[in-house]
Amino acid sequence: MNLGHETERIEFKKSTSELKEAAVSVAAILNKHGNGTLYFGVKPDDEVCGQDVAESTLREVSQAIGCAIDPRVHPVVEALDDEGRRYVRVDFSGSDAPYACKGAYRIRVADEDVLMAPAEVRRMAVEAEDRINPWDSRLSQRNVADVSEKELRAYIERGNACGRISFAYEGVESTLTRLGLIREGRLTNAAEVLFCESFYPMLKMAIFANHQRVDILDIQQEQGTLFELARKAEFYVLSSIRRRAAFTGKIERDEIPELPMDAVREAILNAFAHRSYRSDLAIQVEVYPDSVEIFSPGWFPHGKTPEAHLSGEDKSSTSRNKLIAKALFLSKEIESFGTGLPRIKKLCDAEGIELEYQKDMNGTTVVFHRNDPFTAMSERETQATTAPKPDWTLSRAALDVFRTVKAESDLTVAQISERTHRSIRTVERSLKELRDAGLITRKGSNKTGSWMVLSGADDGINPS
Repeated sequence: MNLGHETERIEFKKSTSELKEAAVSVAAILNKHGNGTLYFGVKPDDEVCGQDVAESTLREVSQAIGCAIDPRVHPVVEALDDEGRRYVRVDFSGSDAPYACKGAYRIRVADEDVLMAPAEVRRMAVEAEDRINPWDSRLSQRNVADVSEKELRAYIERGNACGRISFAYEGVESTLTRLGLIREGRLTNAAEVLFCESFYPMLKMAIFANHQRVDILDIQQEQGTLFELARKAEFYVLSSIRRRAAFTGKIERDEIPELPMDAVREAILNAFAHRSYRSDLAIQVEVYPDSVEIFSPGWFPHGKTPEAHLSGEDKSSTSRNKLIAKALFLSKEIESFGTGLPRIKKLCDAEGIELEYQKDMNGTTVVFHRNDPFTAMSERETQATTAPKPDWTLSRAALDVFRTVKAESDLTVAQISERTHRSIRTVERSLKELRDAGLITRKGSNKTGSWMVLSGADDGINPS
């Protein structure tokens, strides 16, 4: 029997004599994905070779893995048979990352277990603490007097109108108490974010002439409540993109934005609802000639991937800010948890808009790709940019990939993905973009070859 290839979630060991190495892989896979499968009695080339499986073998495997990893995990271990060759399957899962094996923290990269950077370990530790004591449920330093009564009253009215809030507005403190946003007579962090004006800009918006981000056509920074900032972000996108006229027989013509604004609105609200409020970074709305990008500080919750949510495979409702997400649900700003990304994708698919989800060192970005009829900049926009243009205009992802392969020419696609913190799909598209532009080429096979930067490629690329 052939069990397929080793992956970021699957590890093969020839026998239980490799229990120590196997425990290292289990911890690394848990740190990356939160679950995985390990086989004993299987060669690295995927073929079942079998091994002796005594009555005590399964217990030995379970105890060895459980004792080697901290926090402790409890794997499911079973003996299987392939035409007389016995082997062992170990399924494991956990949501308490970071996991250490014998004091060392590793993470899965392709089929390798790589030592984690201290900053990554600290980030995971903070997320683990937030799972036990979420940031938005902790007590704020702001006072009830700081709450915008106008914003709170309007919020209750929206909740009443959609039938999700059954009581009328009855004063700031009483209303927030009924919403569960006051504890011990003090505001929670969720109440502060939702209804108090922020102390510092929590929203930054800009229009760029290209992805080199050198020519800035407009830039704005905003403070306010979550609801104020979401409205400003939506208006900024709507006023920055193009529209087409649709004639329906009426005297007035309908103007249809090039992007589905319901999807854009959902992405903006999701950015505020699920961001990491521990980060000092702001939500960023960036408009480019070929895309609109919405950045939110903080990665997807541990063990979750945007791909699984976009496909509808993962329908779970995990959120790092449960109080904020619940409040937005009650006023119908967002729908039930875990459905945001699939709904955004469905709206984009209906309009023929490509949607992409990117991850970098500081957070996550939803990218709405603008279609060709809208990518050409107007003469006015072009004249507004005075800096000389590079010979090659690359996407931000392609520029990151270019720098990475220039520094390390023998990287695989999976390794480039890890270095740049971008998805495999994004890396593959970026490599095609670089090849089509005549900037790089592949020397040798996909498995053992290397990337070669062509002569003169740096001359027209802004390295900033």
